[in-house]
Formats: sequence, C-alpha cells, structure tokens
Amino acid sequence: MTLPTQRRRSPDPNRPRQAKVGGTASSRRRSFGGLWLLCGLFYAAAGLILTALSEASWLWLGALAATVLQGGALAGPRSLQRFQWLTANLLVLGSIIGGSVMAAMLSIALNHLGTDNLNDLTLTSVLVDIVLYSCFAVGLAVLCSLAVTALGDQLLRRYSGRTTSIVLIATNVLGLALGGALGLLLI
Repeated sequence: MTLPTQRRRSPDPNRPRQAKVGGTASSRRRSFGGLWLLCGLFYAAAGLILTALSEASWLWLGALAATVLQGGALAGPRSLQRFQWLTANLLVLGSIIGGSVMAAMLSIALNHLGTDNLNDLTLTSVLVDIVLYSCFAVGLAVLCSLAVTALGDQLLRRYSGRTTSIVLIATNVLGLALGGALGLLLI
C-alpha cells in the first residue's frame, strides 16, 4: 500500500509573504509588552524629575502638552508611510516640537539642582552643571521619543491610527503621572 504524496503548492505571487522575524508569536507579544513598559518607565522618569526637582507647575503643563503632541503625531517610519509628503512632514515637525519642549522642560527642572547653595557657586561649576544637566535632559527626551515612535509602529500593526494614538497618549500621561506621584513622595 502506498501513501499518496503531498503536493507542494507553489506560492501565489499576489499573496504577500510574511517575514519570519522575531520567532514565535509569544516572543513578539513579549517584545511589544516590554516596549510598552519601557515607554512608560521613560515618561515616569521624566515625571519624577519634573516633580522632585522643581516647584513650577508650568513645567508640568509644558511636559503634558509635549507628551500629547508626541503621542498624537505618530511619527514612526511605519506610520509616516500612510501619509502624503506634506502631512508626513507636518507630523514629524509635531514630534520634533514635542520632543524639544520635553527636553526644555526637563532641562529647566534639572538645572534647579544647581541653585541650592548660591554661596558656593563658581562660573566654571555653573557652566559644567548646565551642560551636564542639559545633556541628560536631552538624552531622556530622545529616549522618550524613540520609545514612542517604536511603540507606535508596533501598535499600528494591530490597531488603527486613532486607537494607537489614544493608547500612546494614555501610556505617556500615565507614566508621567506615576513618576510625578513618586516625586511627590520623595519631596
């Protein structure tokens, strides 16, 4: 008795191929969750810095506006392919403005550290502190922006643009608020 041989089907040229990237479906879900957590942690660090180091409430308003602007812009490479040239560049501009405002708010909050003891300040120490704190603020803002764009592109694979924006904004604002709450506990 012979068993019938299985015929191998030739691939349909009109059917898109799925790339085997990242292993199994469970490992892809883990990377999505890890990226989501990382994005929230970066914004929590920003909220902690804004609350613990500065008493100015307008810094919070600026950071909140920057967070909403970045989450709504969806300026990742996957999302920008969906738009025409002008719209895509306006979204990138919105993301750049949001990241710049976040960096400025963090820099202002971090530079409050150097104003504790005005009698011991020298010009050299002030300049070094400003450069170091500003570089740290820009670095954290860049990490927040990179996490938002990467998470946005991952979310767009599963959800629509509006849902992705809502999830991003909620994640960022929640991270900012949790970091702010922790900062209030530390004061």
